[in-house]
Amino acid sequence: MEEKNHVLRGAVIGAACGMLLTLFHRPTRTALKDKWSDCQQKLEEYRQEPGKMSAYMKEKVEETKQILRTVSDDLSFLNEQINQLKETTPKVLEIIEETKDHFRSKQKD
Repeated sequence: MEEKNHVLRGAVIGAACGMLLTLFHRPTRTALKDKWSDCQQKLEEYRQEPGKMSAYMKEKVEETKQILRTVSDDLSFLNEQINQLKETTPKVLEIIEETKDHFRSKQKD
């Protein structure tokens, strides 16, 4: 148990050191500051207008549903195509084999 705590503590310390090192990079600091400001602004908007957040969530849920429907349709199409290939492939292989046999028999003659 103590070893797990030691590993976890080391991981947290390593992550904190990594975060601090990345903050020495000015563009990273600037981007982080901008993101933080955007986040605060959005939180303030949602605090003032809670309906806005629920509308945004409903929109995202609908977008997700549409994407899932599209993916489902695509998978159904692919499944149909694969089934057709399974049915057609043996026939095609049989035709190819007959054609090979035909030309082999002609070569022997």
